[in-house]
Amino acid sequence: MNDTEIMKTPNWADDESLTESQVIPFKDVPDSVKQTTNPENPTVSVIGETLHFKGELSAGEDLIIEGIVEGKINQGKCCLTLKPNGQILANVNATKIFIEGKVKGDLHATVSVTVRNSGDVKGNIVAPKVALEEGATFNGSIEMRSPSQPAETK
Repeated sequence: MNDTEIMKTPNWADDESLTESQVIPFKDVPDSVKQTTNPENPTVSVIGETLHFKGELSAGEDLIIEGIVEGKINQGKCCLTLKPNGQILANVNATKIFIEGKVKGDLHATVSVTVRNSGDVKGNIVAPKVALEEGATFNGSIEMRSPSQPAETK
């Protein structure tokens, strides 16, 4: 399988063709998603462009957000990727966070937060590693520490 192939169509959709908006090129999926014990059935969830979720979202698998999520996101030991048209109006807890869209809320990661050039973050970031690509927009504070470590008092 090369990196331009798409994820497998669910069994219930064998007789239906996927539209272009439903296809996720495998090259856009984070490496943490690709490294599964069963490559035929990767554990990743996608919130599509037309979905608007309100409430508390938690999952034990990697998540790609193309739509809008409001509330709270807890990905635990998983990766969260916000695509360019996606929006998060929530505080986020995850292992790794990749931001390409708009975020209004705090980002807490146990490994890293990356705000790509199309990313726009209004909130604080707490993570051991933080990367802001040239062109990214960021308004908030950055604490480069593990979220499990207590914040320093002044």
